[in-house]
Amino acid sequence: MLNSLRDSTKKLHEELEKENLAGQIISHEISLDDYKLLLLQNYIAYKITEAEISKFIPSYQSDKTDKLAKDLAALGVDNSISKEFEEKFRLNSYEEALGAAYVVLGSALGGVYISKELPNCPALNGVPQPHFFNGDRDGVKSWNKFVKELKAEDFTETQINEASKKAMDTFEFFGLVFKETSLIPNCKIS
Repeated sequence: MLNSLRDSTKKLHEELEKENLAGQIISHEISLDDYKLLLLQNYIAYKITEAEISKFIPSYQSDKTDKLAKDLAALGVDNSISKEFEEKFRLNSYEEALGAAYVVLGSALGGVYISKELPNCPALNGVPQPHFFNGDRDGVKSWNKFVKELKAEDFTETQINEASKKAMDTFEFFGLVFKETSLIPNCKIS
């Protein structure tokens, strides 16, 4: 399962990283407005995917949405636009939830790296201590637990294909959120 998820999403993952505003944190060139937009984009994508995942994996635990909501509130950003995206992502099975969880939980690895670069961004001096890009390793622990559980379970080829397809769909949904929010005038936060 894990190899199929990784292989089927590799290209989409690389494309999303190229288009994502987080790259501007790595290069230390992000503006405060783009940082706010990045947080909003992540909030929308995680809020919707995590709500769907928890419908099929009751033990699923993540606080990404809550942390992002705190950061947005501290920066005075309205997150109500997330409602416009709620009908654009749905899960229909446990296997699809596994595919989506692979994407969501796997993002913790990049988040730890990004958090180390935030202090090096001149435009973000004075930003309240972040909750989302905080550098803690709890997300990595959740990822490691998820991987261990995947490896312990036997899946049919059909289940693997269903999870892999939804993992690809999840990356595409994140890309859609990032693209569409950057085009909506009121998402250019000032």
